[in-house]
Amino acid sequence: MTHPKALPLVLLDVDDVLCMSSPYGGFDVIEVVAGRHINPEAVYRSIFVARARDALRLVHDAFGGELRYVISSTWREVFDRSQLSEVFRRSGLGFVADQLHDDARWRTPVKLRRAKRVDEIAQWLAQHHDGEPFVIIDDTFSGPSLVPALTDSTHPFFGRVVLCEENVGLTQEHVEVIVQTLLRPLAASAAFDGTPFAIGVPR
Repeated sequence: MTHPKALPLVLLDVDDVLCMSSPYGGFDVIEVVAGRHINPEAVYRSIFVARARDALRLVHDAFGGELRYVISSTWREVFDRSQLSEVFRRSGLGFVADQLHDDARWRTPVKLRRAKRVDEIAQWLAQHHDGEPFVIIDDTFSGPSLVPALTDSTHPFFGRVVLCEENVGLTQEHVEVIVQTLLRPLAASAAFDGTPFAIGVPR
């Protein structure tokens, strides 16, 4: 699918944003995709929490579907684009699959040795960002390296990060913040060179 360049970007985590691993988690999806799970339809039905799906849908609809999604989750290390798109479609997130970024840009970089989440996102932006407004939706467990961006006004991601609570995920309370973030243009001076952040906190 061809997208106009200027569409706002959602850099999206999965675990503790959409998937609470109760009753099913990422390992169940791996088994489903591999054809080994005894009840794949149950996994597809329950893998993503309804309130989180609904909240993301509200964001999506606020822009008339004119968004692009980039996956920052560790799920990007396990599934290819077509596999993850199929999981999204069969689990109530077909609108994410429809607007998933193209083959070269749909996920943040995958390396043999994992980097901090903040650095993976910075590298993606350095390679692919075209000046679009963006928001980073992550969680407190996998995104501690993003915490400084919540309060440090000199951080390149300041005002662009929404962190969900572990085991709670995305809620309707996040929707307005995300929408307003995506409506706010980046400063003319904003640029990302992929330099690692010397934050001193784990991924």
